[in-house]
Amino acid sequence: MMPLAAWALTGCLAVSAGADRILAGDVAAAIPALRVPSTDVPVALAPEPGVQRVFRVPELRRLAVRLGWEGEPAADICFTRPVAPPDPALFLAAMRKTFPQAEIAILEYGRQPLPEGEIEFPASGLHAGGAGGAGGAGGQAGGAGGNAALWTGWVHYAGTRRFTVWARVKASTAVARWVAAVDLPPGKAIGAGQVRAETRQEFPASAPFVESAGEAAGKWPRVLIRAGTALRAEMLENPKEVARGDTVIVDVRNGGARLEMEAQAEAAGSTGQTIPVLNPASHKRFLARVEGKGRVSVAVAAVQGNP
Repeated sequence: MMPLAAWALTGCLAVSAGADRILAGDVAAAIPALRVPSTDVPVALAPEPGVQRVFRVPELRRLAVRLGWEGEPAADICFTRPVAPPDPALFLAAMRKTFPQAEIAILEYGRQPLPEGEIEFPASGLHAGGAGGAGGAGGQAGGAGGNAALWTGWVHYAGTRRFTVWARVKASTAVARWVAAVDLPPGKAIGAGQVRAETRQEFPASAPFVESAGEAAGKWPRVLIRAGTALRAEMLENPKEVARGDTVIVDVRNGGARLEMEAQAEAAGSTGQTIPVLNPASHKRFLARVEGKGRVSVAVAAVQGNP
């Protein structure tokens, strides 16, 4: 059974931060003449923050009959979940749990009163350059620009319930990054000497970055990576067996007969993928299946069927 506070100014009883149900014992505590056989029976959901849950006399009488209560409810009762103004110091403490090494300054925050509970600002809620003012959060976003970011989080209360909070912040942290030492074109293996280590003051980020030269060496950039760019894992892919422009051996099949010829790959591909290939002698293009390093295969009809 939840502990009940004294009558609030609203005339309602306050539920505790951990309560997600109003129990029979809570109702009995509000009506001294009421006797209930079991105090732990839930009778309603506990209210949301700042909301009143009012039990009118007819509802109380129906509950008494259904649950076997003794006594006569003679007046309405209500319960409410207390709220308090947000404390930016508590916001900042929660943010530093997520990024302990970061320098964080709160520029503005939502002013809507909050329920009691654990505050969390997860890394996934931090968005660089986000506009101020989360919907429904109340308050006004500050006019600070520059590196301001929107950070959304929650107050955890009553078990699994969450109440959204937000703040605009400036944040940076010293991080070690592996960066491109030169422009890295797509589809070409990265050499160990083409990346270097740097310590930077950056906006905190949870995306996976490359953590060693060995993690990048031999990989292919998916797109052009400019010199000085911090390398993220998502920018790189494993090398393909065939690169665009490679000379490949084409295994040509015609029924039971087979022959080999050289051609030029017009796209990169991994084993099992189909890529366009150019016959340099006839200048005919056709599709071929990548079979391995520098090798592709095609049925003769596919070669003859192309101009």
